[in-house]
Amino acid sequence: MNTSWIWGAALVLLPACQRPAAPTAASECIDARKINPQGICTMEYAPVCGCNGKTYANACAARNAGVRTYTDGPCGGPAAK
Repeated sequence: MNTSWIWGAALVLLPACQRPAAPTAASECIDARKINPQGICTMEYAPVCGCNGKTYANACAARNAGVRTYTDGPCGGPAAK
């Protein structure tokens, strides 16, 4: 009995059965569709801490980097510089 066609079908269908990769913390924090390297922001220094743990000069800079959420103040609290 020739079973090579069964193995061939299994190899073709196997990728369709695999689960998609789980989202990473970075992919949940950054929205790649909203990254705008040419975005214009003021030079105001009002630091915000992005969900990725990076301090941005202001909320506009964080939004242009595609950061979905951020909190007021630099990352690491008041002692961070």
